[in-house]
Amino acid sequence: MNIKTNPKPMIPWIGVAPEVTFGAYRIFGCEGRVGTDIILAAMEMAFNDGMDIINMSLYGGPAFKNNPMAILGEKLIAHGMNIAGCAGNDGAQGVSMIADTALGDSATSVASFDNAYGSHFTVSYAGGKYPYNPSVAWGNSRPIELPGTTMLFPLFDKSGVLQNGCDAADYTGLDVKGKVVLLFGDLTRCGSIARGNIAKSLDVAGVLAVSTPFGMALLSGIADLPMASLESRGGEAIIAAYKKHPKNVLGWSKTVSSVMVEGGGAPADMSSYGVDGDLRSKPDIGGPGGNIYSAYPRAKGSYALLSGTSMATPYYAGAQALYYQLTKSKPSGLNVRRVFKNTATISKNWGSKTYTSAAKQGAGLINVWNALTTTTHASPDHIDLLDSANLRKTQQITIKNVGKKTETYTLSHTPADALNSYSKGNVFPHPRPIIEADYASVSFSANKVKIPAGKSVKVTITFIEPKAGDDKQFPLYSGYVVATPATEGSPSVHVPYIGLKGDVRNMPIMDTDLGLPALVVTQANGTVINVPTPNFVFNFKTAAPTVVVRYGSHTPDGTIRVHDAKTKNFLGYVFTSWWGAAFGPTGRNANLDANGKYDARQYDWRGDVWAAANATAPIQLGPGSYNLVVANQKRLTKGAYPGDYEVFDLGTIVVSA
Repeated sequence: MNIKTNPKPMIPWIGVAPEVTFGAYRIFGCEGRVGTDIILAAMEMAFNDGMDIINMSLYGGPAFKNNPMAILGEKLIAHGMNIAGCAGNDGAQGVSMIADTALGDSATSVASFDNAYGSHFTVSYAGGKYPYNPSVAWGNSRPIELPGTTMLFPLFDKSGVLQNGCDAADYTGLDVKGKVVLLFGDLTRCGSIARGNIAKSLDVAGVLAVSTPFGMALLSGIADLPMASLESRGGEAIIAAYKKHPKNVLGWSKTVSSVMVEGGGAPADMSSYGVDGDLRSKPDIGGPGGNIYSAYPRAKGSYALLSGTSMATPYYAGAQALYYQLTKSKPSGLNVRRVFKNTATISKNWGSKTYTSAAKQGAGLINVWNALTTTTHASPDHIDLLDSANLRKTQQITIKNVGKKTETYTLSHTPADALNSYSKGNVFPHPRPIIEADYASVSFSANKVKIPAGKSVKVTITFIEPKAGDDKQFPLYSGYVVATPATEGSPSVHVPYIGLKGDVRNMPIMDTDLGLPALVVTQANGTVINVPTPNFVFNFKTAAPTVVVRYGSHTPDGTIRVHDAKTKNFLGYVFTSWWGAAFGPTGRNANLDANGKYDARQYDWRGDVWAAANATAPIQLGPGSYNLVVANQKRLTKGAYPGDYEVFDLGTIVVSA
């Protein structure tokens, strides 16, 4: 196979954007955290330069299929290009955090699976050796180098429970200077940046975070502080050894060694969950993305062990090019995606007997050999059942025999985990969904079908929602419809489905558990205070009313509306230089930001409004009394205001100048 790269990046604004050639096929890849405008420009430039495949390993928030990148992607795909985008690394944030770069119907959203083996540096303690994953800030290819006299300090509370180090109070009265602190690595409580800053202020020698529930987390970390994640089993072994002999010291390897990775072969814990804002089945498929030995900048060692959906997505793009090369054809991206999804390997949870939700792994782990040897196609490549109020109870799939002889197929159903994010009556989804055995009932118009070579048959499928599961907790249920050929050794094919039990119109949008939305005051010096009384008087030159919102769910139209307090007339939508006009499709917030604080949006309003959705520029309001209203459209509604909206009236403000 002829593989070559263009050493000159095509798009200078993006961190990495090389062209890769697989035989006759050209792949354009980009990696980084950039703005929408730059991503759109990169996609268009790649298309105009004749690229066959775009690999978008870009960070993006959760959204709907009508986001600008998805719309452009669909247009490019319609003209012959194939687009794959990473699902995102927000698995610790809960459901519906799928990234927006591949949310088009024809684009492919790629989840990450952990490699079964990895090359890791190791830390030794009390005779045992344990692999670790250095933080990004420390450098993935850089071993931790600390004196062999460095002692370990597990951050226990008074009852002996390992703490996460998210609060400075966790260290009260403890002498951790010059020691490596062992923390509980639950990233749903706070991020590694916040923990690192606290630890560094106490002059610790380093930080080891024990991953949960398994594997080795990818930590951001902070500069100049050795930070790394440990596998859960490694952390448990170290804690047990510490309790026997607390004066043991740590040793650090200078070279990597090959180890079997905890959680290997299963969907990566950090890989983002679907579904998208339209309750569609995303991600589409998974690729190897955990513990991947990858190219890296020469100044940083040329190679590094990396993890993320940014590693899985180029695997899928390369597999697609290889498929074209070996089949001597170039079907559309949608058709080759169907082949890969049909023949992927459905994965179970690591250490479990149940299958991982399709909202986590899509159709499963890509299996190129199955894709090349299959003689069966099943379409469509996914089924969106939507919610209880809009249940698509009856569906059809088409099974086509592309082999050279008549084949008999047996139809069956493989259920997968249901994900419950609202089990405690909470309005913001759990960062780690609760797994439930809420399985749909599936029946077929025919349990067996006989299909001549080159022919196809339509099979009608009837879905009945799970009996288990509380519809007021909105569990996401899923599974796979499977067609197994009678010929021994022929790969079976399958189609994933996802549904939501409950009425999504009743799913809470704003995080009212935190008292949001709320109106606060941002003063000229940057100080933020709560608005003390209704009819608070503002002067836009010295203080700005700030609307704080926190989305626990997607909304097709997230608005902050301004009304004349006396006439009740609608004047427009709040407009800020940072967020723009406050209307339109809006994805849910993450649980925590990079600093370990609750993620929320703040609209610092200085009087500008966007008068209507089709306006071309904001206008400035003068002195007067105004009523601010946060109104978010409920999903799968027509958008009639106010009936189809979750509405919060923030009261009246008075502007003096």
